Amino acid sequence: MSNGTTSDNPAVQRAETSTRDKGILILLSTLLGSFGVDRFYRGQIGLGILKLLTAGGCGIWALIDSIIYMVGALPSDSDGKWIVDGKTRDKVRSGISNFSRKDKGVLILLSTLLGFFGVDRFYRGQIGLGILKLLTVGGFGIWVLIDSIVYMVADLPMDSDGMPIADRKTLALLGSH
Repeated sequence: MSNGTTSDNPAVQRAETSTRDKGILILLSTLLGSFGVDRFYRGQIGLGILKLLTAGGCGIWALIDSIIYMVGALPSDSDGKWIVDGKTRDKVRSGISNFSRKDKGVLILLSTLLGFFGVDRFYRGQIGLGILKLLTVGGFGIWVLIDSIVYMVADLPMDSDGMPIADRKTLALLGSH
């Protein structure tokens, strides 16, 4: 029986993961990306300063970085270690192996860009809440902000079948997909 340590899972041992968290990186990029805070968090000081001086490339660089962090390849820190979703990693380490087929990165992207229309709730299979969020225009924006932040840093959200929605890239890196 596994006690949940890193040494119990050879895939986790092989994966060079950073102490930084992908959810925090996405949050920083989404809220403060125009100031280069996400690049400073990754340890990329030069790029952070450049992003700060250009206001995140007039917002375009900041937007692209945010989308890449959500659904693109796993980012790495200045030491070349992968920045993974900490909540997904913790669930894998605790022995959970059944995850939703949905992707947490896609969920965050849908919530951030289309949350006013309830698209994230429809994606989770929560049709009633999706309709309510649509009719209230994302709770006048407040619900959108709260959902987006919760998806980024709180425990893994669940789909309509009660399965945790994990970061698929983190699962693939840790060999648990």
